[in-house]
Amino acid sequence: EEWEEELDMAIKGRSEIRDWKTLRDQIKDDLRKNHKSLPLSAINQLMILSNFATLRLKGASRIGASLEIARQWHEGNGLWYSRRVRALARHYQIFEQLPHEKRGGTQGARSFLHDESVETRCRTWLSNIQTGQVTPHALQNALHTTILPELGIIPKQPISERTARRWLIKLGWRCTVIRKGVYMDGHEREDVVKYRNEIYLPAMSKFEKRMVRFEGPELTRVEPTLQPGEKQIKPYYHDECCFHANDDVKSAWLRPGERVLRKKGRGRLIHVSDFVNEEDGQLVSRGPTGEIIKDARRIIYPGANGDAWWTHENLLEQVKYAIEVHDEVNGPNCQALFIFDNSSAHASLPPDALRAFEMNKSDSGKQRKQRDTIIPDSNPDPTKRGLLQKMTTPSGEPKGLKSVLEERGFNIQGLRAKCAPVCPFESTGCCMARLLSQQDDFRCQTSMLEQLIQDAGHECIFLPKFHCELNPIEMYWGWCKYRYRQIAKRNFNEAKKAALEVLDACPVEVIRRFINRSYRFLSAYRLGLTGKAAEWAVRKQKQHRAVSQQAMMAIEAVLS
Repeated sequence: EEWEEELDMAIKGRSEIRDWKTLRDQIKDDLRKNHKSLPLSAINQLMILSNFATLRLKGASRIGASLEIARQWHEGNGLWYSRRVRALARHYQIFEQLPHEKRGGTQGARSFLHDESVETRCRTWLSNIQTGQVTPHALQNALHTTILPELGIIPKQPISERTARRWLIKLGWRCTVIRKGVYMDGHEREDVVKYRNEIYLPAMSKFEKRMVRFEGPELTRVEPTLQPGEKQIKPYYHDECCFHANDDVKSAWLRPGERVLRKKGRGRLIHVSDFVNEEDGQLVSRGPTGEIIKDARRIIYPGANGDAWWTHENLLEQVKYAIEVHDEVNGPNCQALFIFDNSSAHASLPPDALRAFEMNKSDSGKQRKQRDTIIPDSNPDPTKRGLLQKMTTPSGEPKGLKSVLEERGFNIQGLRAKCAPVCPFESTGCCMARLLSQQDDFRCQTSMLEQLIQDAGHECIFLPKFHCELNPIEMYWGWCKYRYRQIAKRNFNEAKKAALEVLDACPVEVIRRFINRSYRFLSAYRLGLTGKAAEWAVRKQKQHRAVSQQAMMAIEAVLS
């Protein structure tokens, strides 16, 4: 072979070959001094040579020593491996150094990524890609079609996908398993933050003073201090969840060759609408022996040949019944606070509500009649403020945008009726419909859900959008679904029974801990923390109801 000819030529030109004892000492010295800087392959080669030298010094032949090393280091019969060991030993005995490594390219070669312009272009391209859509293949295509051609760089060989993967790692990207967490898409949007900081947090601060709390690791009950004339407040967190008949665990312990045959579809739907609270866990009325007499939970089975889908009317009926159960259990001295997600369905307005975008430009025509209104105090023309404004003409026809705005004193000359297809997100006066919809009487209308609860003498508030961490019932759903998937379900009847079983199985202590976790997020947001910092503080203070000053100091220490 080629290496044998090289060795033969080296032997002929060399006057002295040192013995294995001297070479072994040299090998050990190299390992001791350079073990931190040497690559793993070189360390393995030096260890093999050290073992080979020891065996030779103990009297083993070259073939015997190489076969013994092959037996220890190689899984096969070791004949080929022993030949490679002898070649390595002969090379080191002649040259007193390891063979030159030809794999991995030229040592010290400069990558295109070392060019600052290439790195900047790559980072810019990656930043413009939607989160979750970055892949080595996509970066490889971009390098060949966009990034390198624009910089006038023509590589001798195309950039491989493996190289693109290494570049992604060097640029800070990692292949990550996607897990559920705090939903950040829109979480810190300007309008969402404004609602959270200016409406939701101040309102909850007032309500919390009148609530029972369960604090500390032992969940010690703390009664509120009520002012004269105040009533205790009991919060009820609402949400809806769906269980599928074929929801099962995602993994199983199997013997080699075994397979689990799962049904293709997710199965029929079990829709649950429920409330949880801190004191009792569920919104129920119980008898003298603890049996449930009335339950505010509603379960339907929608789909083909099943129940109709859940609607806003179903929710209103459920809330009416929930108020009835609350009043029966707590009496007149306890006020309920119903907390809902900030969804469009929960904010549904009455049929005669004021809707600017459903109005025509001119009077009459095919448009809905809307209720009369009071011109708000924020109207630009002070002489019009507080006046009753009829939304119909004297003949009973519905008024259009032009008439309503002119009656309020707006100058709408040259202003179009509506934008097409939609108005710009941050615009306030791009068209008549947008201008009218921004007026307080159109913007601040009470939904049917709020009106129902307020008429019954109770309170209602909506969570900020994208803030599922503030709704502890979301954690309750996760607790139930985890256990639901553990139960074997042969048919839909067994699935219904399993869903009901897990919904009733969650202890009230667990629900209290879920609620305390949501209150820790509230506390973090009040302290100005957001995103990852808030999530870290909540996890750090898991035995408490609020984020302490100690956690804030720890965060400040990390940031500084």
